[in-house]
Amino acid sequence: MLFKQGMPIRVFNEADADPIARFAAEELACYLQKMLAVTVAEDGFPFELKMADSEPEEGFCITIADDHVCLTGGDGRGLLYAVYEFLEAEWGCCFGAMNTPEADVGEIVPQYTEKEITCKIRHCSAGLPYRAAIVQFDCWAGNADRGLTLPFINWLAKNRYNRIVTWHSCYAQLRELGYLPELEKRGIRLTVGHHQACSVWLPPEKYAVEHPEFYRLLSDGNRYTPTLGDYHGQWILCAHSEKCVDEVARNILTWAEENPLVDTVAFWPQDDVDEDCQCEQCRRHSKTENYLYFENELAKRLAAVRPDLMVDVLIYKDLWTCPADIELCDNIRIDMSTWGADGLRTCGRPDGSCLIGTRFEETLLGYRQKCRHTVYYEYYMGNYGNRQRVMPAADELQAIFRRCADVEIDGSGTQIECFNLWNNLLNFYSFARSAYDLEMTAEKAMHALSAICGEGAEAVCRVWELCESCLDGQVPIDQTGAFVAEHIDREKVYALFDQALQQTVSARCRNNLRMLRMAFRHSDLATALEKKIILPSQQAELSYLASRFDSYTVNHTGYGISIPYVQPSDTDINDVWYSFE
Repeated sequence: MLFKQGMPIRVFNEADADPIARFAAEELACYLQKMLAVTVAEDGFPFELKMADSEPEEGFCITIADDHVCLTGGDGRGLLYAVYEFLEAEWGCCFGAMNTPEADVGEIVPQYTEKEITCKIRHCSAGLPYRAAIVQFDCWAGNADRGLTLPFINWLAKNRYNRIVTWHSCYAQLRELGYLPELEKRGIRLTVGHHQACSVWLPPEKYAVEHPEFYRLLSDGNRYTPTLGDYHGQWILCAHSEKCVDEVARNILTWAEENPLVDTVAFWPQDDVDEDCQCEQCRRHSKTENYLYFENELAKRLAAVRPDLMVDVLIYKDLWTCPADIELCDNIRIDMSTWGADGLRTCGRPDGSCLIGTRFEETLLGYRQKCRHTVYYEYYMGNYGNRQRVMPAADELQAIFRRCADVEIDGSGTQIECFNLWNNLLNFYSFARSAYDLEMTAEKAMHALSAICGEGAEAVCRVWELCESCLDGQVPIDQTGAFVAEHIDREKVYALFDQALQQTVSARCRNNLRMLRMAFRHSDLATALEKKIILPSQQAELSYLASRFDSYTVNHTGYGISIPYVQPSDTDINDVWYSFE
């Protein structure tokens, strides 16, 4: 079929009542207009969108014929993915990077005077059902009121993320700013609570005064007294207080009725490690046994009223080993962090063995015997000790996710913010796409994502290959950035970026190259600063990058990159790598 500039088209959506299907039709028409300046007419070339039970949930079928194109989804989300797949595979779009209001960077949408599309049929289905972005907006809850938030939500859907896990305060701000309809029409569901759960559904200003017995008994005989706004203290409740469980369940049910887009509450402990309740009942059991007893009793109460409402239970640090004699409710999802009592896992081995066969997998498989729903909580942006430096771990994802499918682990979430997307773009791009398509190798992901760099794509792929081969499980996640910066052939990396910039024609593609190099440059300079070997000119450059481009602490909007360096600078640097077009 030959499509020509300005030709009339008709987008026929059988499932117009479904908000995701309606949005899918709008997206298709929008991008065809961008690429070919098409017009919409009743007698135009037909693009048919429909949902069909014959396709699996989140799956799709693309049928291209001489006289029509049919996109079929197993549900609204599958239909939306069909549209994005059609635009990428057949039209050459690349949605791997995010548009921002401050610079011409992000996704690539080619323009044509005419385009030949050959007849074919393509099916696809979701490999893993759980593909989550754990969003905090900065290292704690942060501020969602930024120009990057909607582009970030858009980026998540296009790259097959289907869930956001977040703090209650972040969710409340997304709701207040009117972003919930944007999430709904993209099929992105919500898990809400995080380390704020106890303070949200058991507000300390009320319950610490009226019901001090709800909180853990300390070894000195006093009750733990929570402080508003403090999210430390780990498991702060008396796990065997049935009245406390009742009150939390009532409060969650009331809240859930007012927040229908939230299908999972994350009733997590607060952060850090602390002592357990010392009351007579709690002392008979381990900390993990007490914690899971409370979570299970809470899940039972919620299921009696709202069987569709899930409870996400974080397994983290020393809240770890699955008790042998517990059976967990069907509405519990075990969310196991790859940060145990003895630290974080390593990463980067292409065979996935930094996770497969380790104590992390063994522990989660123990929970899988007791619970229908189990997932990993991951750190593909590194960890706070990594200071947002480059952590090349995309080459392990396919092996890990294939293993998850084999042992019936539902999937994974990764910490990610819209303010650090470029820091580890290949990881974030590969993450949900590899979990959705278990055939997505690191090489395929590199090739697809490098399209944002135009003619410089091959050189950029070589940079990524150097990074991926450098990191091979040598250090835990919080040390990966420094390890790579110290051990990689830095001169070769910079030479490849220079080569790519010389080859690239499009201004947007050159700007995308600038963003990718800036992430590597930040890793290089931040490591030199940490090792106290940074030169004054390099420190000035780091300060300039943070002041000019950071979206994390300095700028209100920025560029979708995190450069957490707090020394401001008003000095300008005249460098081709920082001169955005």
